[in-house]
Amino acid sequence: MYHFIDFVQWPEEDSTASFKLGILGRSEVAESLKGIAKKKSIGNRTLEVESYSAIEDIGDCHLLFITSRYADRLDEIRGALGNRNVLTVSDTPGLAREGVAINLTLVEDLLKFEINRSSLESAGLQASAQLLKLAILVEDTDPR
Repeated sequence: MYHFIDFVQWPEEDSTASFKLGILGRSEVAESLKGIAKKKSIGNRTLEVESYSAIEDIGDCHLLFITSRYADRLDEIRGALGNRNVLTVSDTPGLAREGVAINLTLVEDLLKFEINRSSLESAGLQASAQLLKLAILVEDTDPR
């Protein structure tokens, strides 16, 4: 998940502020990301990992990992994010088609990822051609 950051472009912003990864719900991913955050940075920006136990707790973050517990509450999550430029990521089957920008998935026992380009665009983000070439591209099941 950390590596997606290198291949997604956010709109211009304060390049001295920390880059924040948020995790909505409990996940083993949190500890791994916290370990990475201690060792890595995004350019000259520090990396911070925040865990949110409820949708109302979502703070300012650049990337939000949505656990399966919140898979059926995407409309509420979108409402909480508003028009902020947040890359949404999950590992729950079908969530890219439901509007999550990047969804990790198993295909024949290999870890792959799906990208919903319209979700990226709605968030004001742009994926590199390199990332799109490696992805399984999906469309919304209910385009807005």
